[in-house]
Order: sequence, then structure tokens, then C-alpha cells
Amino acid sequence: MSFETIKTILDTRQYAALIGLDEDTWLEAKRRNAYDLATPAGRYELAKDTTAFANSEGGILLVGLTTAPAADAKTERITAHDLCPQAEFDAGQYLGIIKEHVYPAIRGLKIYWLPVNAEATHGLGVIEVPPQNPTLKYFLIAKVIDSGAALRQIVFGIAKRNDSSNDPFTIAELYKYTQSGKHPVPQSLARVEAKLDAFIEAQTRPAAKTPDETYAERAARILGDNSL
Repeated sequence: MSFETIKTILDTRQYAALIGLDEDTWLEAKRRNAYDLATPAGRYELAKDTTAFANSEGGILLVGLTTAPAADAKTERITAHDLCPQAEFDAGQYLGIIKEHVYPAIRGLKIYWLPVNAEATHGLGVIEVPPQNPTLKYFLIAKVIDSGAALRQIVFGIAKRNDSSNDPFTIAELYKYTQSGKHPVPQSLARVEAKLDAFIEAQTRPAAKTPDETYAERAARILGDNSL
């Protein structure tokens, strides 16, 4: 299974082919009322499920299907349609909640409703999360507590000293600092620093050298510079 395979099933309206598929890296199925968007927990679950795809290889979340544990695999298997009317799957509301709860914005995110039954009154809610640029990862859940209701989860935060107060990082600041660790410039500086440390350490202890080796040649040898 792949993102493209699932997308092809939807684009060609082969909805019966969804029955019997196993949930995997690219596919998750939810019953029609899986997300109670009126509650903090429901909004958090939607953000969590969406960012999980964004932080992996992308995927498609389908609302309007039932599942059961697969006897021959450690996953859930789609067993039947549990279709919802379009009014029940408000794509604009889903999109707004994801935008409000996820940072940075997921690029190429698509949310829509597809009619499935013959009368076109009931169908599937679709959330498409295409593969994301690795430089944008990781996508963070911005809201984990809402209206005074604490949600059970692991929460990361960073505080900074500002004059006489301790101020927590905003989500934008937290994201910026997680990105700096993956940037090639800090990584290159870390390698240069390690070589300089080795050079300084070498200067503090006697080191054997050839009679003709100059100071510059010795420095170049330690720092790995063969241009001399």
C-alpha cells in the first residue's frame, strides 16, 4: 500500500475496494463520529493523527469506515462503510482546527467530502497529507490544553530568562530551535570546533614530529587541511 494507491482508489471511485484493506503507514480509517470537534480531546486527536502523517511519509485519513483488529496482523482492518452526510463532515471546520493546532502549516493539505452511496447523500470525509519536505519537520501540536481541560500526553516546553521573569518559548520559537539542530551550518561548526579542540589539546602535550615539519604543516595535519 502507498499514498498513491489509496489516492487512486478514491479518484476512480472504487470505494468497495477499501473494504478489507489494513491500516498502515499511509492509511488510517475512522468511523463517522470519531472526532468530537466540540471538545478539546477531539480537536487534539485530529491534530495528533494529522501530524503523525506529516512527520512520517504522508498518508490519507478516511472518516466514515469501521475497522476491527486483523487476526493475522497487528493492525486494524477496514470492515464496512460507516458513511456520513456532507453536513456532518464540515471540511472548513476540520481545516481550521488543524491550522490552529498544528505548526508549521502542513503543505498541500487537502480536506474534502466524497459522496459514496447512489443517492449521493452519504460519503467519506478525506484528509490528504502529502509527503512533506524533511526540512519542515517536525510538525508540532500547538494546543494541548484547552478551556482548562488537561489532556493526557507527553508535553515538551522550553523557558527562557527575560530580565527577572521566566518566559516559555512560543511554539514558533520552539520550532526554530528544533530546526537549528538539523541545519548544515551548526553541524559544520560542530565539526570545526571538534578539530580545534583536538588541535589545542595537541599543543598542551609533547608530540612527536618529523624534523622538517613546520608549525603550519602540523596545524594543517591536525585540522585535516591538505591544501598546504
